[in-house]
Amino acid sequence: MRALILSETNEVLLLKMEHPTRGGELWLLPGGGVKSNEDPVDALQREVWEETGLALFDSPNLIWRRIHRFERGFEDSASAIDQHERIYLVKSQRFEPSADNNPDLSNVGVFHEFRWWSVATLNEAKDEFFAPRSLPRLVQRLVVEGPPSVPITLVD
Repeated sequence: MRALILSETNEVLLLKMEHPTRGGELWLLPGGGVKSNEDPVDALQREVWEETGLALFDSPNLIWRRIHRFERGFEDSASAIDQHERIYLVKSQRFEPSADNNPDLSNVGVFHEFRWWSVATLNEAKDEFFAPRSLPRLVQRLVVEGPPSVPITLVD
């Protein structure tokens, strides 16, 4: 579950972290996994609260489904994993994000930076790595056309 948090001025909140498999850093949407017997929207609410400090009260709209393949493990024992994500649109006033609500101390400090990005700054960021890779184009389309009537499937 991931949240595309869109401010009233059409800025998107992204979190910067170390790329788990390639090294380097990447910008991604807040969110994470679903615990056993947890409703997906409840998981999204929990993850967004833990990672950003934003409390979600309304049910967000599912806008994208993402399938991402990556390898986990070492070269001789690496295995390909397909990660399935649901990405929800969350509209919010701009706020100062904080991971202070994360109960898992091992995850505190995972994010090197929080930043609000406009469509223009996303499109100008040629040396940055985003997840999903097409995020600048997707956000621009979302801002111009509005949310899709049915969720769009992304494969990257």
